Amino acid sequence: MNRNITIAAAVAAVLAGGAASAQTVAQINNVPAANTINIMGSSAIKNALVSVIENNFCGGAFQPVNLGVNAGPGNNANFIGISCTPAGGKATNAGLYNIWIRYEGGSVTGYLPIVNGVGVKEISGPLLTVLNPTINGESTVNGTDDSFQFAAGGSFASTIPDFGIGDVEPAALINNNYPSAYVTSVWGGVNNAGMFGLASTGLVDEVYALFVNEGTNATIFTENPLNLTVQMAQNILQHKVSNWSQVTDATGAAVVSAALPITIVNREPGSGSRAATDILIVGDSCSSASVTAATLFNKAGAAQYFSTGDVLSAANTVAGAITYATIENTKPNLSQVSLNGVAPSNLAAAQGLYPFWVEAQYVNNAANTGADSAAIVSIGPAETRLTRTPSGPRSRAR
Repeated sequence: MNRNITIAAAVAAVLAGGAASAQTVAQINNVPAANTINIMGSSAIKNALVSVIENNFCGGAFQPVNLGVNAGPGNNANFIGISCTPAGGKATNAGLYNIWIRYEGGSVTGYLPIVNGVGVKEISGPLLTVLNPTINGESTVNGTDDSFQFAAGGSFASTIPDFGIGDVEPAALINNNYPSAYVTSVWGGVNNAGMFGLASTGLVDEVYALFVNEGTNATIFTENPLNLTVQMAQNILQHKVSNWSQVTDATGAAVVSAALPITIVNREPGSGSRAATDILIVGDSCSSASVTAATLFNKAGAAQYFSTGDVLSAANTVAGAITYATIENTKPNLSQVSLNGVAPSNLAAAQGLYPFWVEAQYVNNAANTGADSAAIVSIGPAETRLTRTPSGPRSRAR
């Protein structure tokens, strides 16, 4: 169908612009529940969403909280907070608002607690004792059983999101893309039907790319950017080829001059980025039927990572590694792969020339949590659809 594509990837980076206000810990402690918004989910739109909150919702005057947390490789700040007095017309209530954002786990964190009615760990304003607390834990080790702990500076609260965000519709996170590694005693029982039936609304369009590690000093490939067919990308992700010496580009030419193992750096099942890659590149589909799908991407024992920052940091350390993320992300050793001769860009996706993009979704859970729905709407669809260009025919990742 014809749609508009939102160029959210081009918005400013996380700490762009605006003077920080100077809330004290005591002021943040005293922000009422009605002025607290708990956001969980997609790590792919982290930079875009945080910029929107800081510069639009907060009007450029905000207090960043916990931006230095190490919850995975590369200090990726997967638990963060923003405290501010909203700009005019952005919220219902007067006074300060606390916005707590958990990216760790990605889309599953936005949807599964809502579907199962089970709270997971989130920063809590009343329980903070410093503005930069220290949280112990790494996503790969502590994500599935939610065993992160404050080392100092406060305590977590068990929280169901007011605003859940996913890179794909909840219905895409079923069967082989269901978060099967997540411990049911913590996250609630396996609930494919609930995920399939959870209603969501389009939030922002995300353009993805495959990222390859070109090496630290000089490119290890015979071309840069690497230009693959979608079929060859599919063969790589399904382990039909295991060495770059077996890979040819979109013109049939070899991409390396010497053997080099392919290392796939994956998100975990339940990640929207993984599901989008599964559906759009590998060619899987989602259905409410109870089926046993082939296990894609992972070899036995392969590491899985629980945020966009984590996979990029991991891939950045291994020559010949390949992973997937939205196109605004960068790492010094990673380059973005062209598909069928088209480089990933917002314009190419908008023109219908580039196949790897999805419409991110959100669930406004304020009716169940009592949060300020007006603030959620201001942070979400009223703000994130920043720039549009005409789109060609394209269906969502379903």
